[in-house]
Amino acid sequence: MSTTPVYEKIRADLEAGQLKEIERKILEALLRAPAGLNRKGLIRVVFGKEAQKNLGNDTRDRKIRKAIESLRNQLYPIISTSGKAGYKLTTDPEMIEEMIRELESRIAHLQQKVDAARMYYDLPSRSGDER
Repeated sequence: MSTTPVYEKIRADLEAGQLKEIERKILEALLRAPAGLNRKGLIRVVFGKEAQKNLGNDTRDRKIRKAIESLRNQLYPIISTSGKAGYKLTTDPEMIEEMIRELESRIAHLQQKVDAARMYYDLPSRSGDER
């Protein structure tokens, strides 16, 4: 993995002990795995145990996803896409843009569901517009 100012910040934050334990372990794992890690792999590395077969019932998976959300909110460049399940640290603009497009698509689909529910229940939109 090439060294960039972003990666240097990650390493400095890790060395300074500024991150919560799960966040620290996730970053360390992703720094050691340039190709990325899937959710089961992160559970194995972070918690030292195998994931449950059904990840939806594994609370450790939820903790990892919440920690990744927190790291992203702190502007750590962790990407994920539906095409390849898992997470990866990257500063590649194309990969980041791909993830952003996917997130925007999810927003559009959710907005369609919200609009349909409002029409079904004949509720005004949040902006106060009447139909």
